Amino acid sequence: MGDFLVGEWLPATKSTIKATTWANWDVLVRTYVVPVLGEVTLQQLTAPQLQAFYGHLLTAGRVKADLGPAMFDAWRRLRDGGKEPTSRQVATATGATIHVARKALPRFRSGWVPPGRTTGLEPKTVRNVHVMLHKALADAVAWGYVAENVAERARPPKVSRRPPTVWTPAQLRRFLQAAADDRFYPAYVLAATTGLRRAELCGLRWSAVDLQTSTVTVQASTRVVVNGQAQDSDGKTGNALRLLSIDRITAEVLSQWRSEQGSERAFFERDYQDTDRVFTWEDGRPVHPDVLRQRFNRLSGRCGLPHIRLHDLRHSYSTAALKAGVNPKIVSQRLGHASVGFTLTVYSHALPGYDREAADVLAALILGEVDEEGAEEGPDAVH
Repeated sequence: MGDFLVGEWLPATKSTIKATTWANWDVLVRTYVVPVLGEVTLQQLTAPQLQAFYGHLLTAGRVKADLGPAMFDAWRRLRDGGKEPTSRQVATATGATIHVARKALPRFRSGWVPPGRTTGLEPKTVRNVHVMLHKALADAVAWGYVAENVAERARPPKVSRRPPTVWTPAQLRRFLQAAADDRFYPAYVLAATTGLRRAELCGLRWSAVDLQTSTVTVQASTRVVVNGQAQDSDGKTGNALRLLSIDRITAEVLSQWRSEQGSERAFFERDYQDTDRVFTWEDGRPVHPDVLRQRFNRLSGRCGLPHIRLHDLRHSYSTAALKAGVNPKIVSQRLGHASVGFTLTVYSHALPGYDREAADVLAALILGEVDEEGAEEGPDAVH
């Protein structure tokens, strides 16, 4: 299995799938599969072996130590000493890297307490391992190495869908007010008012922005992170290309941002990197998606708001739109989802009013409070 997955399958699939997917599969293979199943002969692998492997991952598959509780205890202990601890102090006290500590401290300040974790992996991670192995073994069948795909008869763990963590419109407004002086404030505004993904924000080009008609064309080209390096990608799905209207305030923010970029271009002259990217550094270099995320984390931590990820701005936008009564199909199209059914599944928590409205309207129609033309009927309408 180890020779097949690392020596043949991963190299053969690298040019056939998205770079982010391949990088994730490479980590899953080397971190979880090879240490346990690497010496198993490909032809002798069985469905019960895979089932037992999934059980092992669920109970004892964690490789990286969970430093969250230890960092939280160190942060609280140092803070109780009378001074706000630095990331370096927390990292030194726990053995964590300063990058991990720097990421954790804003979450601690916002009130988040890390839960204690077991030695097992999350069901979603195990399910991702199953999906990867299913594809690898399907290719092994196609290449004539094995007669059947035994992953077909193994059952991955069920993954319960949790409602996304979101900010209310008031919290979004509070964050944007606090972020008004940040260089990438326009990116946060655009994310909050359109639900664009981080990769779409970082990949957006001015050629796709029409400030006269207040529209943005979300193109297939995005900017993603693979093994820490930012690179262009061809988008998340076949539905990545879509035309979005933007509101007047967002259009004004982008217009002012474009003027500022024009001044920077004039200052740097020939040293300016004209990439046509909307969100860049002063010399035109495109922003790394992780930088956008890290700045967002620092800004939101200073606001004292509940901790959410940068991607949760997208969820916050979607939830607010649905609760405001925007047609779910329109929301789905603006998000670039494959279907409105997927949107309704992900954001079902935001739609309780739709069920109440349906109950009231149909009861009124059936029980006679209103007739089919909308006129009120008397109490004797139902016998």
